[in-house]
Amino acid sequence: MTGFHRGTSAQQRSNDVTMALHASPAETAPLLTVRRLSKSFSGQKILDDLSFEVLPGEIHALVGENGCGKSTFIKCLAGFHQPDDGAEIEVMGRVLSLPYSPSDAGSFGFSFIHQNLGLVPTQSVAENLALSRGFRKSFGWRIRWRDERERAHQALAGFGEHIDPDTLVADLPQADRTLVAIARGMQRSEGHPGILVLDEPTAALPADQVQHLFEMLREIAAKGVGIVYVSHRLNEILELCDRVTALRDGRRVATRPVAGLSERELVELIIGRSLDSYYPQVDRVPDSERLLEVKGLVGNRVRSVDLAIRRGEIVGIAGLLGSGRSELGRLLFGAQQRRAGTVSLGGKMLALGCPSDGLRSRIGYVPQDRLGQGGIGRMTVAENLLLPDMGSVWNGLGISAGKEREIADDVIRRFNIRPPYSDATFSTLSGGNQQKAILARALRLAPKLLILDEPTQGIDIGSKAEIYEIIANATRSGMALLLVDSDFEDLCRLCDRVLVMTEGTIVAELAGATKTTNRISEIVYLSKESLQ
Repeated sequence: MTGFHRGTSAQQRSNDVTMALHASPAETAPLLTVRRLSKSFSGQKILDDLSFEVLPGEIHALVGENGCGKSTFIKCLAGFHQPDDGAEIEVMGRVLSLPYSPSDAGSFGFSFIHQNLGLVPTQSVAENLALSRGFRKSFGWRIRWRDERERAHQALAGFGEHIDPDTLVADLPQADRTLVAIARGMQRSEGHPGILVLDEPTAALPADQVQHLFEMLREIAAKGVGIVYVSHRLNEILELCDRVTALRDGRRVATRPVAGLSERELVELIIGRSLDSYYPQVDRVPDSERLLEVKGLVGNRVRSVDLAIRRGEIVGIAGLLGSGRSELGRLLFGAQQRRAGTVSLGGKMLALGCPSDGLRSRIGYVPQDRLGQGGIGRMTVAENLLLPDMGSVWNGLGISAGKEREIADDVIRRFNIRPPYSDATFSTLSGGNQQKAILARALRLAPKLLILDEPTQGIDIGSKAEIYEIIANATRSGMALLLVDSDFEDLCRLCDRVLVMTEGTIVAELAGATKTTNRISEIVYLSKESLQ
């Protein structure tokens, strides 16, 4: 069985792809072959005659803008969605009988890590890991918890993270939840060739853990496992993957070897046009007047932070997980109560004891976890858009459905939210369109200060450019923006100044020539003592 050598050389990888594609059929029989797969919802075709294959030992990237059909395709493979008539899915030479159930998918050799992780928050880490492989029992029914804890430790050890197996998943930070989901998928692929499908697995991971993940994926692929890797982070695809398939409007538009592809060529495959720049042209000049002034701010991690932001200014916050960067945003909005310090906006001192205080003070906030904290998945798009401003659609007797729809449709049109249906369930939107909706909701209230925490995390390159343009337009009218982002390139391109946080304090301010990705990286990985 011919597979891919897991080398670091782009030329070696290119040679591997060429050899595999030109070898005899017996040598290169794909682990996964998908033919003529279509999927429609309410008459709207989301996937259209899709063909796709994964070879043994291959890491095959699947890319496309949000809404192109990637997540729907994965759910069809997982048995959550039934493909339209005429589809064919073949796994390790066996043509599967359609439809099949999610439990069947596991028996066929599939392991999935979905974008929503699929963990049970009310159960422990050990229980979540055991759910996919079964519990060890004694006397026929008693669970051997000591064994389960040890198995959980073993599954998580490869990531360099110590996570207590007895901890409830609901109590874990997002990065640790992602690690648990990855460990769960990997433990199912051990011991036999299969197909491991990962949907945005690094969305909440810090850089050092991303590299650990890549090392493990290369080891798994070297055993003959085929890996489908879905990510909007193009640098990850160019570093890790062997081939890439691009989807656009539910159709496969290209499958190419990754070796030799430039980032620009990959972007053009995804969006179908040339993209001269990801970032909008900045033609604004921040006002000299200070809008936000913070002195001595203290939270749980944040310690005595002082900062000021002028009208029309974009200030970035850089830092590693645990640096206090996200907590700073929550404190300034009122989503978390401060222990000490003062916050003033436009010269007025603010109490900020709860989120409603922030809204009344004309502060907007877009949290990092868009579904967990930003939107309510089971509600409609219209309901989510109007959550903080229900008074605008109240007619004295109840909510005016006509007024709600009118306002929502206008927001959907202005912010290009797709599909353009105000009555659509929010959870059915792609990640990029969910994020645009949450951003639109905040901007609709005309905030003086907008706080964004990882606004483009897990977002495709097209939506990313749209969000950047929305941000730039808002600041041209005088709105100030605090941007918390782990993408240092974004911070350097978009922000007037970048503040770097370490251990809850601001340790550096970068502007002008000092505002570079290399300088930010140097500072975030140095201890406070080394910076002094």
